[in-house]
Amino acid sequence: MFKTLEALDLQQHAELKYRPVTGYAFARELTTAPLSASEVVPASRQMMVVFAGSDAIKPVVLLSARQASNPFVAESGEWQGDYIPAHIRRYPFILGESGTQGRYVVMIDRAAPNFDDQAQQEGEALFVDGKAPEGGMVARAREFLLRFQNELEQTQRLLQPLVDKGVLVERQLNVTRNGKKEVAVNGFKVVDAEKLKALDDATLAAWARSGLLGLVYAHLHSQGNTQALLRGMQQDAEAA
Repeated sequence: MFKTLEALDLQQHAELKYRPVTGYAFARELTTAPLSASEVVPASRQMMVVFAGSDAIKPVVLLSARQASNPFVAESGEWQGDYIPAHIRRYPFILGESGTQGRYVVMIDRAAPNFDDQAQQEGEALFVDGKAPEGGMVARAREFLLRFQNELEQTQRLLQPLVDKGVLVERQLNVTRNGKKEVAVNGFKVVDAEKLKALDDATLAAWARSGLLGLVYAHLHSQGNTQALLRGMQQDAEAA
């Protein structure tokens, strides 16, 4: 999704302007997206939520069973879904590591159609009088990015008991059409329902109080959301 990343720099981007761009064509090839804990429930209503990683587990949403194909993005660029993950909403901005632990820099996709450095171009200047203005686009982007990054880090800590208790299992998703397996998606983990039921009451109570149990149930319920994956395969077949 991010093509040409550059750290936002006063000298390099002094004349850069930002303008909103309608649509989500930039996410047309996106097949997965990371989620924060607060996103799991709304995303699970229409998308399949799984887990990725080994020691540090994070929830991700499966957008497509096909590489470089996202059925949630219409041909017109309109988003075809009830929820848009924050990872997509933050585009064309993202955080990059600054080299100092715990500190980040704001980065932009310089190839995004949102940016232009032509003097006559309409848009909001990223820098005014040699600085990013208070309440301006850079400040708003930084606030959103830092909040999202903080939520992602908190989410990993919240999910750690899933690793500690060994309830996650590797899973492969086989997508079929007309009784024939079309594609297999692997490399992700799900909560094993039987291992979950075998946990002691004290553990389940602690998970309920922390909010983890609610996320687990949302994740389990989302496993039936294969409609979008099938829709993407149908679109590929029609295009062929």
